[in-house]
This record gives sequence, structure tokens and C-alpha cells, in this order.
Amino acid sequence: MTGDIDVRLLRAFVTVADTGTVSRAADRLARTQAAVSMQLQRLEGEVGAELLRRSPRGVTLTEAGEILLAFARKAIAIGDDARREIEGRRLVGRVRLGIIEDLAVTRLPLIIADFRRRHPSVEIELTSASSADLSKSLGEGKCDIVMADPARFTKAPRGHLSRQLVWAASRMIEIDDEVELPLVIFEGACSWQDRMLASLAEAGLGWKIGCRVSTFATLISALRAGLGIGLLLQEGLPPDCQSLNGRFNMPPAPMADFGVYLARDPSRLVEECGDFLRAGFEV
Repeated sequence: MTGDIDVRLLRAFVTVADTGTVSRAADRLARTQAAVSMQLQRLEGEVGAELLRRSPRGVTLTEAGEILLAFARKAIAIGDDARREIEGRRLVGRVRLGIIEDLAVTRLPLIIADFRRRHPSVEIELTSASSADLSKSLGEGKCDIVMADPARFTKAPRGHLSRQLVWAASRMIEIDDEVELPLVIFEGACSWQDRMLASLAEAGLGWKIGCRVSTFATLISALRAGLGIGLLLQEGLPPDCQSLNGRFNMPPAPMADFGVYLARDPSRLVEECGDFLRAGFEV
């Protein structure tokens, strides 16, 4: 072994070991696969031993890799602890958070408020948009954190969340088993809607368009007015609407998936905020 080992090389090695592939590690580290592979080669050169066995399925640790992994985790932890101790725990700055509108009716605003109470010197800039637009904004550096549909992103999320959807309709709506189901259809790309139509087709249920909407607010208004049936997060069901899950021969409602995504090379503030939001939703 020659000289001191760069902790950045150790961090790349640990991330590859944790994720199982160089590509997933590159996503988590916000680096290219080539850059991560080069870091691994440098590390193997410095320790003078092969650390990973590569295969089409991913990577596995060699005996030397297993030995180094334990020490690498300790070295990274010590370095992180030292940095936090020096920097202090006070967070200051601005976080640009982008979310899909559906999350505005969940407990996300309360989680954000809790973060602000803990870190009063942090300014939260909150915007809502479609998952496709949020993915673009993140790539263009217009958002620091986004919470949206993973289907619209090419990189792995910092955290993954799932929530139950419900077939939602007004309490006033009249549904006839012999008539096609009236649906509130969202214009544009929507993975929830794709799953909704697929589940109805699989169940052999016919449907028709009851109303077309272009925003989440008009979707809620259309459902409350009894113009049709749609999918909502269970925790976002309005009081004057009902869940049709398990009724009228409706198929099981699908789950909604959300990913927490951070901008490339996130600051400590952004990382702390992203982890806080993810942890808040997991409770």
C-alpha cells in the first residue's frame, strides 16, 4: 500500500459495495460511471489488491475488499463527524423544493414546517409542477430537491416512497353497474392514469370520459361535483368525496410511487433537507 488513501476513493468504493453496481453508485454520487470506475481503479492501485469482482450482474467484494470495506466505513464516518463538528449543526441558506401538486394535500407541508422550526435560518422556495417538468427543472439546476414520479427520471432517487391510491368520487355520484364508468381524465402524461386504465381493462370494466382536466385543482373540483371517478392519494381524499375501493366491482387501486431527487453535487443543507423530507414521509 502506497501513501494515504483519499477518502473520496473510499466513499466511491463503499457506495459501489452498498448498491451492487457501478451504475447505481454513479447515480447516487451524481458522477459518471467512467469517473467512478476510475476512482475504483485508483483505489485498487493504492492498496495493491483487487477489491471487486465484476460481472454482468454487478460487483462482489473480494477478500481484500471485505477487509477494506469495514475500515472504509469507519474512515468515512470519522471524517463526516469531524466535518459536522467543525461546521456546526446550524443550517443557513435557501432550498428550492419542487413537488407534484398531489403531495400538497398530504402531510408534506407539515413536514416542511417542522424542518423550518428546527432550522429557522433556512428559506424554503416551494413550487409545484408535473413530474416531467420537475425532472427537467432538476436537470437544469432550477430545483435543489424534487419529489415526483420515478417514471419520469433516469437516475436513482435518494429515497423511494409508496402511498395507497383510492378510487375517488363524490358522495353524490350515482354509479350503475350496467353503464360504463365515468372517469375524470387528466390531460397529458400521467403514470397514475395509465395504471388506472390498465387496471380497469384487466378487470373487464368499460369506461367513458366524464370530464377532462388539466390541473390538480380542477381534478378535485370535478370529483367533488360528481363528474366522474378518479384516483387520489388516500390521505388527500376530500371530506365530501368517498373511496370506492372494494365497491361496485372496482379493481384494487394501484400504489403511487414517489422519488426524492437531489441536484448534482448537493450542499449539506440540501442533503439534510432531502433526508428530513424522506424520513418524515416514512413515519
